[in-house]
Amino acid sequence: MTHGCWDYIFKKGQVPADCKVPQESLDKMRFEFEYWYPLDLRCSAKDLIRNHLTMCLYNHAAIWNDQTMMPKSIFCNGYMVLNTEKMSKSTGNFLTVRDCIDKFGVDATRITLADAGDGLDDANFDTDVANASILKLFTLEKWVQENIKSTIPDGKVDFAAYKNLDLWDTIFENAINHAITQATQYYDEIKYKQVLKVGYFELQSIKEDYLIAKGGKMNPFTLMRFLVAQIIMINPIIPHFAQYCWKHYIFPVLSASENFGLAVEENLNRMPWPTVSAPHDKVAAERLSYLKETKRNIRLGYDMAIKGGKKKPKKGAEAEPAKVIENCTVFTAKEYPEFQKKCLTILREFEFDADNKIVGDHVAAIRAAFEKKEAGIAMKFVSFQLAIAEENGKEAALKLEASFDEKECIEQNKAFLFENMPQIKSVKVLGNDLDEAKAIENSQASRDSAAPGKPALFFN
Repeated sequence: MTHGCWDYIFKKGQVPADCKVPQESLDKMRFEFEYWYPLDLRCSAKDLIRNHLTMCLYNHAAIWNDQTMMPKSIFCNGYMVLNTEKMSKSTGNFLTVRDCIDKFGVDATRITLADAGDGLDDANFDTDVANASILKLFTLEKWVQENIKSTIPDGKVDFAAYKNLDLWDTIFENAINHAITQATQYYDEIKYKQVLKVGYFELQSIKEDYLIAKGGKMNPFTLMRFLVAQIIMINPIIPHFAQYCWKHYIFPVLSASENFGLAVEENLNRMPWPTVSAPHDKVAAERLSYLKETKRNIRLGYDMAIKGGKKKPKKGAEAEPAKVIENCTVFTAKEYPEFQKKCLTILREFEFDADNKIVGDHVAAIRAAFEKKEAGIAMKFVSFQLAIAEENGKEAALKLEASFDEKECIEQNKAFLFENMPQIKSVKVLGNDLDEAKAIENSQASRDSAAPGKPALFFN
């Protein structure tokens, strides 16, 4: 092999006249090289960034001097630690992959590795996560089996009769669509911990909310749509579990049913990647977030109400009996008080960075807009809203009114919001500016605290 031969293979050069290698062999080598190049992805470790990987870039530049032949991407990872400690045979804090498989099984090991972390930070293999994953997979398989059987007892169904979705079907479908979009993005970015978060854990949580809201009676189409999307999304991480559930529970029903809208294969690996049925609906996502937050606040508010604001009794003293609370009034507000509306209008004029933090001197702008006494109150409200912005984004924190009818949303979902609270006999939903609301004794503080998207609670 001469320099001319290598130029022909690597640099699309001419066949050298003095080359003794058969043309057919050179063509095969060139085809093999061009099949793999330019390099799409190089995976390596962070300790090689300053030497091996840097020289890799230099070598490519020196050989080709062509931007199109440079590696398209390089992914670097950190080291592996076990239960947050460095692995060491001398201390006994050490596991091989074979040890993990023997101890936890293949798929629980794979979940734990995916959950360990991505990027340059050291990945932590947590044995508690591995043990918990065994139970979670067992529970999920049982749930899939039982819910398919109870929702589609004949083992087949015409899905055409179930494609008219109600509020919670729409909310769940929107969550599935969002999970598909995010999981696809995170797979492309090699962020497997985030894939697990959006495609597995969060969808499982929303599924439970859906079940509660529907009184345990799932829409057959929504059930199978959820299972197909989630099983395919987690298949790259836990293929044995995913294929087993697909082959034994999901595929038999879909292959025997009609009008699901998807051709199915017995081999899960032959199934296409799930696609979204509609663009992400921000209003549906806001409804879900609103209902979950309101449900949480109802429980916190009830706990505070039965205690009546009393401090914990001294040691040895008998605790006072809890107050009997049977009524709950939920106050909604169509708009903010004027001074809060003024604050939000000022904040909306500022830019926010990629971390949802405000850019610019908003403090000066607020102080300039209010008298000295009012400015202190305004800044407390502003700080609270900016904290919401960092967590949920600018639009969620600074919008001046709700994007849906809060009263109707709460009325339709009382069973979900007051789940397992039989002690509450009466629930009213009132606008905080109504005469009926103002007539409720001692309710002014609650009424005044209601804001768009943030209902206030009054227990008595």
